Amino acid sequence: MALDPIHVGTGGYRLGRVDLSIVREPGTNLPKIPGTSLSGVARACMAMATGRYNWNKDGKKGSCAGQGQGGEGGEGHCGSPYCPVCVAFGFARGDSGGFQGLAQFADARILFFPVHSMIGPVWVTSQSVLREHGIEETVSPDKVRLASGLSAPDNRLNLGWLMLETRGDSISLDGNLTDVPTEVKSHAVIVSDKLFSHIVNSNLEVRTSVSIDPATGAAEQGALFTYEAIPRGTVLWFPVTYSDPKFYRIYYNGGPVEPEPHEGAKKDNDTGKLSVRQAVEKGLALFKDLGIGGMNTRGMGRLKFLNLDPVTTVSEEAGGDT
Repeated sequence: MALDPIHVGTGGYRLGRVDLSIVREPGTNLPKIPGTSLSGVARACMAMATGRYNWNKDGKKGSCAGQGQGGEGGEGHCGSPYCPVCVAFGFARGDSGGFQGLAQFADARILFFPVHSMIGPVWVTSQSVLREHGIEETVSPDKVRLASGLSAPDNRLNLGWLMLETRGDSISLDGNLTDVPTEVKSHAVIVSDKLFSHIVNSNLEVRTSVSIDPATGAAEQGALFTYEAIPRGTVLWFPVTYSDPKFYRIYYNGGPVEPEPHEGAKKDNDTGKLSVRQAVEKGLALFKDLGIGGMNTRGMGRLKFLNLDPVTTVSEEAGGDT
């Protein structure tokens, strides 16, 4: 769930409604957060959580946080089969090849989108979005269905600027999507796939900013710009695939070694090692503090994951110099 508006830009200025637009799916024109953005931020956060952001071992310094921090050719990555960051996200080493990593991130897509209405805030979703989660609900092309307990005056409901007729039959999502807050599901509205993209793009947050001249304290000439963002309260989802370490080997100290992510991280009670999923979730837990995307210093970017193991917190036992 977005705790702040989220801006993952397309890069550079574009002609259109705003100067700085956000990434969208080509087919549906719906905003998304690319898997590359999720993976990159998760890697940096996980490196912080496990003491691998900056490390100093035997007089050699490096960082497992990313390609830039890893140095040219990735030689700053430790490349250890015991490093939770390098095992989960991979590394590039000029001398001994590299490793692709055992965690594969897909794009984050919108599940519930908050919109203002005459009955207060509602969370809009669509037929195809729910179908991807195993929920079969039908909706008329130009009508909406409301969650149980919601009612609209005269059987009409506005979603932003758009006024639609409501169907008489309601829906209940109480037994589904157990990680989604009840407040969201109890204020859900289903629309057709045809309308969903229009409603989302018409209700994105748009901000206007200006650069300040430090010498005068006033706005700089020609420095006014606008940008859009996914609004606070949006619920997104994405899959992460974790590969089994027993099928892979990392070339280390002269021979192939099975990846065992545990170095510098809190030990698992049973095996003394972290699973790849546990390691990745240590990084995801920091998104609610460090955020993702641009404009982080302007109140944007924080994400809270709703289905993380509650024990996945930053370990005070993390080794290395941070």
